[in-house]
Amino acid sequence: MSSYKMKSVRASIAFTSFAALVLSVSTPFSAQAIEVAFEEDHGLPVVYLNVAVKAGAAQDPEGQSGIGNFMGEMLLRGTKSKTKEQIDLALDQMGARLDVETRAEAIIMRGAVLASQADRFMALVQELVTQPSFPASEINKLKSEIVSAILEGQGRDAGLGGQKFTRFLFKGHPYGNEIMGTIKDIKKLTREQISRHYERALRNSSLLVVGAGDAPMAGVQAWASKLAQARPDDAKYPAFPTAAAPAESATRRVQIVDKPERTQTQINFGQIGVRMTHPDFFPLYLGNYSFGGGSFSARLMVEVRVKRGWSYGANSYFRHGLQPRSWQVHLFPAEKDTPAALALTLGMVEELATKGITTAEFEFAQQSLVNSAGFTFNTPVKRVENKLLERTLNLPDGFMRTFGPEVQKLRLDQVNTALKQFLKPGQLAVSVLGTAKNLRGPIAQAAGVKTEEVEVVPYTEE
Repeated sequence: MSSYKMKSVRASIAFTSFAALVLSVSTPFSAQAIEVAFEEDHGLPVVYLNVAVKAGAAQDPEGQSGIGNFMGEMLLRGTKSKTKEQIDLALDQMGARLDVETRAEAIIMRGAVLASQADRFMALVQELVTQPSFPASEINKLKSEIVSAILEGQGRDAGLGGQKFTRFLFKGHPYGNEIMGTIKDIKKLTREQISRHYERALRNSSLLVVGAGDAPMAGVQAWASKLAQARPDDAKYPAFPTAAAPAESATRRVQIVDKPERTQTQINFGQIGVRMTHPDFFPLYLGNYSFGGGSFSARLMVEVRVKRGWSYGANSYFRHGLQPRSWQVHLFPAEKDTPAALALTLGMVEELATKGITTAEFEFAQQSLVNSAGFTFNTPVKRVENKLLERTLNLPDGFMRTFGPEVQKLRLDQVNTALKQFLKPGQLAVSVLGTAKNLRGPIAQAAGVKTEEVEVVPYTEE
């Protein structure tokens, strides 16, 4: 059970550790439809290989939440000629690693193997991708594991609070879909639905091969061509449409996720964000860093933690997608400090929108971001993630290397104009995980809404 949880919930940590050198040189290959990005690196006798599908949780059909993640996991659980046990044994004999990560708009199969075993490994991955059998026994086992993981997740307040905020912010929009889905939907998934989802998702025009290591580029391209031949686009299974842009709320909305007997709460609030290609992205990137980025000098950290000691952490950040996703703030004060902490941070957002950041804040943030920009691509692991982001989010090639130069060009007035135009304090979605009977009135007052306007949902509600 715990092994599944790590794969599904902590993927961004667990999988990048062995996706090490996956990336960089991007080569369109006209003889086949699958995109290939591979960097030859002969420093170590290792090959790192990713196969990404440009469809994730946001493409889960209504009533089938979690099916993308489920289908991705099932790719490792049986083919037309191998059982899960035989697959695991083959990987062990090669000394290889292979896992699956599901994101909002991508499913990524990540692997690593010694160069001497690369041919065997690639043959196995090709079989997993192109010949899954979706055995009923493994479907039942995976259902049990995922249901247990969802129930276990209800005991971790930080993660649960974030999930409930995302659903609240994107009410009815695919970006609100939970990666693992809901217990109700998982239990009723059928083999036919999983197989149909596979046929729609794994089309050669939706696949991307990203890798690096001690292997020739031509060999990887030839292998990708075999994948394309085995997974041609099929008119019977149309590609998933891109999610529409989420709509912004017209008013401030407040929710309490009722979890009794909490001594500490989870506050999450925010609004619809911007795409990374938006003209104001870099001014907003700097402005957010100054307000709630990773620095202890950030305004939120200074006011909430340093001066008042209300929360060990207080930060703000963007989440990105093919459409604008979110800009959000997170802090976790004691219950007794929650109303005051919420009122303070909401007021700080209003001040940021009207007054922007100061000259001193701008100069500090600009210098910090420019000086640290090289660390966004100084290791193979980071270059892997950069290329995956660029390809799955339709960003220009090399976009992730432009942060330093773009931030260096910014002026204070650009940043403050962008913040003023972007921030909408009166249209924020506010979600607090805590004990509703103690918090509903004080939270309403802190957020400036009527008590009866505060939605209360049980923490177990799906």
